[in-house]
Amino acid sequence: MKYHLPILTYAALMLPTVSLATPEWLIAASGESVRVGGKLKLEIVRPDESTPWPASLPLKIISFKTTETVILYADKGAIGDGARHAYVADLPQQMQGLLRIELAGASSNRLLLSVADPGDPIEVTLADSQVASPYRLEPMPENEPALSVLEPVYFAAGLNGDYARFQLSFKYRLFESESTPVQWFQALGKLHFGYTQTSFWNMSASSMPFHDTSYRPSLFWQSKLDESTTGPSYVRSGYEHESNGKDGASSRSINIIYFQPVLRKDFAGGDSLFFAPRFYGYINQDGNSDIERYRGHIDWQVRYGDERGWLLSSRIRTGTAGYGSALLDFSVPLRKPLFSRTGGFLYFQLFSGYGESLLDYNLKSPAQLRVGLSIVR
Repeated sequence: MKYHLPILTYAALMLPTVSLATPEWLIAASGESVRVGGKLKLEIVRPDESTPWPASLPLKIISFKTTETVILYADKGAIGDGARHAYVADLPQQMQGLLRIELAGASSNRLLLSVADPGDPIEVTLADSQVASPYRLEPMPENEPALSVLEPVYFAAGLNGDYARFQLSFKYRLFESESTPVQWFQALGKLHFGYTQTSFWNMSASSMPFHDTSYRPSLFWQSKLDESTTGPSYVRSGYEHESNGKDGASSRSINIIYFQPVLRKDFAGGDSLFFAPRFYGYINQDGNSDIERYRGHIDWQVRYGDERGWLLSSRIRTGTAGYGSALLDFSVPLRKPLFSRTGGFLYFQLFSGYGESLLDYNLKSPAQLRVGLSIVR
């Protein structure tokens, strides 16, 4: 079966389209003749010069009956510094009829491929379906660098309390998709090491000591799921250790296993809502055997906003004994985003309830209001 993919130029793709937001990545047909089961060649246009060219990109192909994801590889393995580059993928034999293609794990325009019968040509056009905004929040994108963001990174000083609070966080994908271990067992390609450190700094005391610091290394698996079906858009599951590095009566430590689905709803104009409850069970609780009375077994997490504007996130905990806490973060950008979730932001934080620090897991503190700067939110 042979078909022709007419060239869609970059200029044509950038023409205004009614009710469609401009996509972040652009895909266009190369104009070459290919066969079903052969090579599909596309021209990819990256968002800007600061966006790195990946060695591969996942491409979602949707038919009436099924959805498949294939991998686009850089044509001839060479990627220059230009705004566009050619990528190729194997087109599955069974994907016939009216097909829709788009990048998986990144915002892009959508193309329609129509294959009716053997020998019939395929025409490629812009789909008239909703195209994701280039600034849609992607908390767990699949085609991100090996070293990337995990939780917010910020410094915030107290307006009505003694303690400033700052946090550092990152994650590292342990295996590349082309590595031998992933070829043996594909799930290893989504295995990550994570690390988050949260410190409470008493800046009002004469020696400005640190009141407490939590260290949270973790090992987890995460994946973006098929958003064309009902259910979570992402999922993360793994093991996490948390301790404050102290000894004696001040020592605190827990180990948990957790599962976190992420449900997503996009709205017109670029706003996105994420509901991401984290369910966890305790393996051990050294120095704080009753911590579940104050933390419980679920972190109710909600995130709403637009990377171009304000963003609100919250985490609510309810312990098994009825104690609990609420953490609210609100931020507005001070500069254009560098990439998803990262840039420069004016940061406001409100905490109320029990256990703001691991050391004080069973103590209730007055409501803490802080303001500062964030580079990841």
